[in-house]
Amino acid sequence: MKSRFTLVFLHGILLFIFSITHVSAQIENAAYSATGRAGVGTTMLLDYQCLGVNPANIAIKRYEGKHFTIGILEGSANSLLQGMSTTDLSYYLSDAFMGKDSFNYDDRQQAAQFVSGNAINLNIDMMGLGLSYNNDKIGSFAFSVKESIRYFMDFNETFTDYAFNGSTSTLFPQLITNSGDTVANDPNQYQNYFNATYGGIKSGYNAQGISLGTIVNNTSYKLNWSRDWTLGYSKKIIEVDERHAIYAGIAVKYVQGFGYVDLTAKDNKLTGVAAYMPALNSLDSILKVNSSSAVANSYKSIGQGMGFDFGLTAQLFNNFRVGASLINIGSMTYTQNVNEIQDTTIYTVKFNPDLYSGFEDIIKWKQKDNFKVALPSQFRLGASVHMLSNRIEVGFDMVAPLNKQPGNYNTTAWAVGGDFFVLRWLKLATGMSWGGNYASTSQGTYKTRVAVPFGIGFVLGEEGGFEFGFATKDITTYFMNQTSPLYSAAIGTVRIRI
Repeated sequence: MKSRFTLVFLHGILLFIFSITHVSAQIENAAYSATGRAGVGTTMLLDYQCLGVNPANIAIKRYEGKHFTIGILEGSANSLLQGMSTTDLSYYLSDAFMGKDSFNYDDRQQAAQFVSGNAINLNIDMMGLGLSYNNDKIGSFAFSVKESIRYFMDFNETFTDYAFNGSTSTLFPQLITNSGDTVANDPNQYQNYFNATYGGIKSGYNAQGISLGTIVNNTSYKLNWSRDWTLGYSKKIIEVDERHAIYAGIAVKYVQGFGYVDLTAKDNKLTGVAAYMPALNSLDSILKVNSSSAVANSYKSIGQGMGFDFGLTAQLFNNFRVGASLINIGSMTYTQNVNEIQDTTIYTVKFNPDLYSGFEDIIKWKQKDNFKVALPSQFRLGASVHMLSNRIEVGFDMVAPLNKQPGNYNTTAWAVGGDFFVLRWLKLATGMSWGGNYASTSQGTYKTRVAVPFGIGFVLGEEGGFEFGFATKDITTYFMNQTSPLYSAAIGTVRIRI
């Protein structure tokens, strides 16, 4: 029976996710080399990879003889579904598309309870190009172009009841049949309602009415799809001696927005805004955000803004670093396909046996000229130490969200991890991370997922002239029947130092 419940859960949730986008923050951004060490990067990421993490590190060189670093196609992606096991997922993938299981009332009810309060989180970061130049006299520069997709949702039992059951959910104590009769919403009588007398179920009915805010109370739904064009500068500002120095850095970024949703319900009141590029509208079968014909190109930014990053890193005793940074200080303005959700009250919802069939009746939007939102700002703190001529480097990171914008964390993220050169050309990485968007807090309790990553890097040529590698955020997902599996992959195809 558990597998049947899981099947219902996965079928519905995945439909819901991918009806919005086929692809919410990662502490390493697109830096694949940090994924294997749990994302630790505030003091360990250098050159262009430190953009979006700590720009002070641009001026810190790992190899003294190298001044230019070029990177092409680096990125990572991950998805987390709380409350599910890897065995459940395997079952779903093998049987779900074969039509072997049906969705009866008991399955739907228990699946709704199973999903309630479990966070769903997806992230994608892809850096197409990264460049950096290191100069001790004039300072060091870095540039990157990065695409990011952040997706997070955390729903309560009332919403999941409606999502799985629609007009027959417990929100509607009565049903209206096709014969016009008002009858009790009694699952034991559903078969009788489809006889010749009643002619089937026409709609669910709540005489007092129920608001959309009540249905989705204490829930969160966030999406942020953006592209950053970032230019950073860093310089050593204090040098006490050869073993002690302080580096400072700043980065400015031009941000393009392609999709934004921020829906929150508190005290039975729903508020939120959304803006989609047309390509997202074509995928959306639930929210049905209004689209303006003024946007002709299906893949085109619908908002823009500016942001700044600031960072400091102290180099101590030659092998120890402490760093801190403020990330994404700025704002975005969306000017096309802009909508504000309306908290409507409903009395009836049409009967439809399909999952998520009732949303087209209750979700209403009002078009706006524009809206302005803050970037997902963060404070980062980290430290690291390298030993044995840089063959071993370990560190920790703390990343605290400074606002609740889509793309930010729900709670503080923590990570510890390191790199280990087992051979001159072979680097392994591992660590541990928890909190952040691995945690669910909207239902009044704190639940988090602990991830154990693993990475392999190949560093070839003189002084690391050529590098590539891959990693995963959680190796245990692939070898254990892990609850709340975290599927992820990160890759760096080309990293060249000159």
